[in-house]
Amino acid sequence: MELANGLGLRVLESGPPGGTPLLLLHGWAISAYLWRHNISALAAAGYRVHVPDLPGHGLSDAPLAKGSYTLETLADDVSALLDALELERAAVVAQSMGARIALEIARRHRVTRLALFGPVGLGKVSSARDFAPFLPTIPGALASMLVPRELVELVQRRVYGKIGWFTERDIDEYWAPTQFPAVVQAAMQMLREFDWAPLAPTTLAEISTPTLVVFGTLDGTVKPVNAEQLVKALPHGRFEWIEGGGHIVMEEVPDAVNALLLSFLAE
Repeated sequence: MELANGLGLRVLESGPPGGTPLLLLHGWAISAYLWRHNISALAAAGYRVHVPDLPGHGLSDAPLAKGSYTLETLADDVSALLDALELERAAVVAQSMGARIALEIARRHRVTRLALFGPVGLGKVSSARDFAPFLPTIPGALASMLVPRELVELVQRRVYGKIGWFTERDIDEYWAPTQFPAVVQAAMQMLREFDWAPLAPTTLAEISTPTLVVFGTLDGTVKPVNAEQLVKALPHGRFEWIEGGGHIVMEEVPDAVNALLLSFLAE
């Protein structure tokens, strides 16, 4: 789809055209492939599911102009996607960085229900991100050369917990977009520009959308430090743990996640 701002996004769609609109947003440095085990179950329940590759990810455009990956810019892009889909509001399910964007969209009163998994803004992002401002800009094809398949496999091992595992195809699916140099350059730019800090309780108190927050107990990417306390600041917040889960529980235990989502969305 081409948005009004000229940005091109790959958007997967499934479910009845007249179904309740539901937007799924992935996290940093992955793609819509994250939701491969969830789309069919949600569509079968009657939801019209829209799943974009966020800007700079997958097969979507990867602009490299300064400011392309701030929280405000990405929230504007998702708002423009809702406009392009002719949706004033939608239920949103989001993970990690995508969850922080979803919280911003909820502050703009465009979200009916909100389910967040390992959300940035409600946990502590790995301290390794603190080095992002010092990362050099990597020119052209060299960017892709610095992301071998073995690195993607190493990251997969790091983000999983102890209750599920990935396949060889999963490694390939996440590695493939990195062979576009702009995707790697965009990922590095995101580390520098995006807002990774926890939200203040006063900010969370402004979000009246019914919100489900889910963390795996072994999430080492967005560590759930004080997460339960922060969720209490949401006027209609609910917290759930997934025992033994890592940062991508929708891949690790999709059946449990689908059941949790279908129950929450139907309330």
